[in-house]
Amino acid sequence: MNIGRFIRYYLLFLIPLAVLTSLTFWMIHNQTMDRVTSELKLESNILAGQVRDQLNLSFAEIHSDLKLLTEHYKLHQLDSLIKPRNVINELQELWISVAEQRARYDQIRFLDDQGQETIRINYSNQKAAATPEQKLQSKRHRYYFIEAINTPSGEIWNSLLDLNIERKQIELPLKPTIRFSTRVNRHDGQPDGVIIINYLAKNLLDKFRRVTASYSGHALLLNWQGYSLVSPNAANDWGFMFPDSPQSRVSLEHETAWQATQNNKQGQLLNQMGLYTYNQIDPSGNNEAASKCNSCLWLMLHVPNQLIEVKLWRELSKTIPLLLLSFFLFAIILGVALWHREKRQAHERQIQELNRNISYEHELFLNSPGVIAKLRNEIGWPIEFISSNIEELLDYDADYFASGKVTYSSMIDSRYLEKYTQETLEAENKGSNSFSHSPYLIVGRNKRSRWIQETVHAIRDKLGKLTGFYVHINDVTPLKEAEERLTQSRDYIQKVVDTIPDPTMVIDIDSHELKLINQSALDLYNNGQAIDPEITCYRLSHKRSNPCRGQLDPCPIKQIMEKRTAVSVVHKHYDHQGNIIHVDVRATPIFDDSGENIVQIIESHRDITETVEMEKQLQHIAETDRLTQIYNRMKFDEELKNQIAWASLTNNRFGLIMFDLDHFKKINDTYGHDMGDKVLINTVDLLNGRIRKSDVLARWGGEEFMIIAPLIDTKELRSLVESLRNAVQQYEHEGVGSITASFGASVVRPSDNIHSLLKRVDSALYESKQKGRNRSTVF
Repeated sequence: MNIGRFIRYYLLFLIPLAVLTSLTFWMIHNQTMDRVTSELKLESNILAGQVRDQLNLSFAEIHSDLKLLTEHYKLHQLDSLIKPRNVINELQELWISVAEQRARYDQIRFLDDQGQETIRINYSNQKAAATPEQKLQSKRHRYYFIEAINTPSGEIWNSLLDLNIERKQIELPLKPTIRFSTRVNRHDGQPDGVIIINYLAKNLLDKFRRVTASYSGHALLLNWQGYSLVSPNAANDWGFMFPDSPQSRVSLEHETAWQATQNNKQGQLLNQMGLYTYNQIDPSGNNEAASKCNSCLWLMLHVPNQLIEVKLWRELSKTIPLLLLSFFLFAIILGVALWHREKRQAHERQIQELNRNISYEHELFLNSPGVIAKLRNEIGWPIEFISSNIEELLDYDADYFASGKVTYSSMIDSRYLEKYTQETLEAENKGSNSFSHSPYLIVGRNKRSRWIQETVHAIRDKLGKLTGFYVHINDVTPLKEAEERLTQSRDYIQKVVDTIPDPTMVIDIDSHELKLINQSALDLYNNGQAIDPEITCYRLSHKRSNPCRGQLDPCPIKQIMEKRTAVSVVHKHYDHQGNIIHVDVRATPIFDDSGENIVQIIESHRDITETVEMEKQLQHIAETDRLTQIYNRMKFDEELKNQIAWASLTNNRFGLIMFDLDHFKKINDTYGHDMGDKVLINTVDLLNGRIRKSDVLARWGGEEFMIIAPLIDTKELRSLVESLRNAVQQYEHEGVGSITASFGASVVRPSDNIHSLLKRVDSALYESKQKGRNRSTVF
């Protein structure tokens, strides 16, 4: 029975069955996907509502406490001029009681209309205490007082949810805090002051974690910029409070979902990254808040697409076995039916195949364009039969061979007879029934030689003994002659290419394999040794396993395919000793016979290492101050221009510091210029060890220096400048002693250009000098 025929018929019927099964599975898959998605949407909506209600309830309790404090009648007996001590004492006792009962407020304060603290209650370790009058401070310039005093009467203002900062450092352990405030008015409606409470948000965040603990996906609480306050990966939380740590923002990692939250205060979004459910929560209780609310919190519930797929296949696993069982049952029934049908026709097909084989053998021996011979397995391989077309090949007719005057071995050129014999014996020892000989020369009448390629079929008796061979002989003389001409042509081309002094190679555009390479390239990249077959250009010159790519390492093949003309690029290569060399690569396309398709490129490499190194040295000399080895004024001007452009583009700020050494001319006059140079070098080394890695220090000229300090505010800049001034003052220079320096600094403003910023910093430095030097002034 013909198994192949059975399989073809079986597949012919099986494919429609498989298609029908696939369509059924597709329908079940879509229905299940819709159901899983709907369930996840419902679960997410319910959880979002619970979290929103939970947070709003917490904020409502805070609003209630704030209203209780604000409406107390004693509070209205205080004004900016009259502050009875007994009233303050009673309010302090009340507020201490509130702080201890609620246990959720770090501070409760009353600031009069000028920003002066009148009452401040501090809560710590489950105890509340009033701050003595002499320690109360003015907060008139603090942002929360300014925001609160200008908030309309009856409304509540709240700050961002962030981490509490003490003495310019984030307090440890971390203390999440929100400030809530409302204005207190006098009887005439004018502001009398504000009440400010610092809410400890840890309990609120812990509630969030408990409510969302059993959620199928990821629950995140975000601020208005997309930074996480609570997330499954705690290491990513509060990233905006730690600028030096790796930054992770939902607004970047889930850009599409975050954009949706900016357009709607609540909703759901399903995309290729999963299901998102989001809700805006305003701590101030203003339900009509705009979508752009800096103090609002964002709840985002995210079910990743991978989790949806897991739930989907968990549901499908209940259906797939039954579907597969049905498919295999129908497939078995179909196979059995076709098997019986094929078996009934097996006998007829066997007879037809036998007739075809007989006809084929007849055609093989009588009508083949090649020569057919039958040889006996005896010494010299006597010819028992040979087809009549042998005369066209060797100028002898078939009767001449049948007469026994010549054996087959006598026709084989003596140079190839030994190899022919060896190949025959090896095939016989292996028991091969069919094998081929390597091409060999056969000699005919008048010593005319022809190249032969043959196929041999073994003839065995009933006991398996080898008795002879059927030999199918083909004349391949034209092919061998063409091969010899091609070899000669390639050798000539190789000699020509080897005369080129620059490393040169021909490269296949698809495989990047080297098709031709000259001796100069071998000497440079492979120590003069021959290359392995199928080696690629990037393996030889770059010593790596992947092609060139990117702007710093462009691939000539890619550029030529785009431009369809010669290109030139500069690469960094490695010679056979592993040394880095810079190479000017000039590549030219090679087209096929049609002139349309590029099939190869030819590359020529010129070593420009010395030129590149000289350019780097010249650039370093042009940018570096010779004495102190830091940036000179020209390079500093370039850096300052880039920083101003960056600040304008990103809305980030940087600080600019200008300072010079006080009375430096006296040092040169008293101790000499060599000692003065040493003082400058020591000062640069001192400051390089105290500024941040991102800061830029440059010599402006003489004893004047500049520092660019990125990502810094005015307070941080003032602290940095003062620390540098103290460091300069405390350093003892050998043979000179201590010196001082005057500093001027400022933070860049949105309207600044180079000239306005430099003028402001120069004015700040001038003021430091006018006030007696050894000072720092920050504008």
